[in-house]
Amino acid sequence: MSTRRKTRIALAMLAVVTLTLAACGSRLDQDTIAQAAREAGSRNGTDQAQPGTGPGELGTGTSRDGAPGGTGDGGENAGSQGGDGTNGPGDGDGDGAAGGDGGDGGSADGEPIVIGSVGTLSGPAGAAFAQGAQALQAWAASINNGGGIGGRPVELIVQDDGGDPARSRSQVEQLVEKHEVAAIVGAMTLQETMASWQGYVEDNEVPVIGGDCSHLIWMESPMAFSQCASTFSNIFGAMRIGARHGDGTKLGGLFCTSNSACTVAEERIFDKGDAERAGLDPVYKAQISVSQPDFTSECIQARNAGVELMYVAADPNTLERVAASCDRQGFDPQFLQSYSTANAGTPGKTGLEDVLLQMPTFPFEGLNSQGFEQFRSAWAEHVGDSAPGPSASLGWAAGKLFEQAAGTAGPEVTRDSLRQALYGFDEERLGGLTVPLGFAEGEGTVDAQCTFFMQGADGGWASPDGDDPDCW
Repeated sequence: MSTRRKTRIALAMLAVVTLTLAACGSRLDQDTIAQAAREAGSRNGTDQAQPGTGPGELGTGTSRDGAPGGTGDGGENAGSQGGDGTNGPGDGDGDGAAGGDGGDGGSADGEPIVIGSVGTLSGPAGAAFAQGAQALQAWAASINNGGGIGGRPVELIVQDDGGDPARSRSQVEQLVEKHEVAAIVGAMTLQETMASWQGYVEDNEVPVIGGDCSHLIWMESPMAFSQCASTFSNIFGAMRIGARHGDGTKLGGLFCTSNSACTVAEERIFDKGDAERAGLDPVYKAQISVSQPDFTSECIQARNAGVELMYVAADPNTLERVAASCDRQGFDPQFLQSYSTANAGTPGKTGLEDVLLQMPTFPFEGLNSQGFEQFRSAWAEHVGDSAPGPSASLGWAAGKLFEQAAGTAGPEVTRDSLRQALYGFDEERLGGLTVPLGFAEGEGTVDAQCTFFMQGADGGWASPDGDDPDCW
């Protein structure tokens, strides 16, 4: 790596991306979720924590006494739910109750607050999203260990939709109608799957509090209460940051063809002028397939076009193959990514040593604030010693957003009281974990026009600006 790269302080640009997945079976498959985390860990060069199935391990539910639960072995659309401290199979229709072995000091003995989470936690996108669910579970466990919310434990039910829209819709209906959840929290899922139940939660006025933040539904639905700025603001903010702090202004972009988020990013940056308005010079773009084994042709074309900043809208594994292909050609651009295209180990990969990362929520490394220390402590206790990645930040922030709303929603914590509490937010930053948040009745999330950034340094991640977002 050049001296120029070793010494610069660079900022991130956005590559909004997720993958469209095939269905991965008819029930929540713990082995599949664990495999997604293992695959991410293998590519990261780190030992990612696996969701557990026994007492004390992080499973896909949280018991009422504060311990992370295991995975139920129910039938179709089986999820998991906090239990009574026992491990057992589900009842075949999605209960999947399997609690842990109890908390160690909590006194949450009131009526549980039941919430649900639906996410794409298996397959290629699962490698990017699974840590979001793990962080949400760690949040719930830490809350319950500390006495719950107003003395009421949080009972979390997590569902894996496998990227299947029909399955995702069925799971949300089950959470709403059978389990009567107060909210959907931390929905780390694809636009195509969330679109399948957007109308349903709007008709039933079910708040969706926090999630992946990577697609347009988060800025369009009145029931979407995002912990991030809008997709458009994230894209423009990343362009602006790149123009102000990057080493060059000549921008190249590679966009996947398998997901609508890639199309939105391409349109905003290249077709609608976001790059130029921010001060960048877009000189090359191409569409790619995430199944391509090699990107030599694209790298040569980008080099010939004079690209200095390379933006890749694809999954983390595809990003690594692009960087390796360019490196073999002696082409050394600076890569600019969003959270969903990178993971904890990305800076340790060939050609990505100084990768720039746009984050919609707090940086997951390099902070010393009280809010960050709570996150790291809960992650270490309930997930393990493996390094958290980008989606862990979003999952934790989603939980904290719900916690703040539930704490002011009154003793009942209903869907309506949660919405009313959220409408009262005025530039709320949750102790530095988010951009300034606000919500409007009938509209949903008020755009914050801010973003965080991180950068690769010494094989890991650094946060030059700490928890101060860049706003305009």
